[in-house]
Amino acid sequence: MTTAVRARYVEHVMGMPISLALRGRHADDAAAREAWAEALAVLREVDRVFSTYRDDSFVSRLGRGELTVEECPPEVAEVLELGERARRESSGAFDVRRRGVLDPSGVVKGWAVERAAAPLRALPGTDVCLSAGGDMVCHVAGPDSPEWRIGIENPHNPTALLATVPVRNGAVATSGLAHRPGHVVDARTGRVPDGVASVTVVGADLTWADIDATAAFALGADAARWLAGRPGRTALVVWADGRTELVG
Repeated sequence: MTTAVRARYVEHVMGMPISLALRGRHADDAAAREAWAEALAVLREVDRVFSTYRDDSFVSRLGRGELTVEECPPEVAEVLELGERARRESSGAFDVRRRGVLDPSGVVKGWAVERAAAPLRALPGTDVCLSAGGDMVCHVAGPDSPEWRIGIENPHNPTALLATVPVRNGAVATSGLAHRPGHVVDARTGRVPDGVASVTVVGADLTWADIDATAAFALGADAARWLAGRPGRTALVVWADGRTELVG
């Protein structure tokens, strides 16, 4: 059984709180602090390349036509390819280009945190839960390690939980408007979708859990139907009228 030793680390990067919980052999030692520093370095580099709030980022310069994709770091092409795949698979509801503006943020957060988790997962005998703005990557070191238990917030009452999900190795992402009204729209119409309050997706990795949660929310009334066709995901859709629907 993983020991009860726990440590928590918090930093503000990419415009959001990044928090880390560790249990086990390297929860609170030099190896943990080195891995945490590596994870933060990954996120800071992602911010340097992809931030839409920095005029000097590669993505901002690409959006203004000052650079080509080939002149950007190769990660930019990777993220744009993920965004194009998500656009196709969501019938256009999810799109990193809207009204002529390039904004790959809907891909970048989950993709970046998944990458940042790599040095933490490499800590021997250590369980990891890395959270970015409420989206999480979870890892347990062995079969005897207890799962992480992740609370799903009620979008109609953010002080309450709707459910608690056990996760061993995987990711949890939620898309909704409780904390950032109006930030998710259906790219086909430019409007905030009606009928849905939040979508939480549990999957193997945060890149696609986050994309799928955002795409499903953008699809509005079609969220649950679309998620039912996504293999390897479990989802909880909370409708605007308070109903909940489990998918998968």
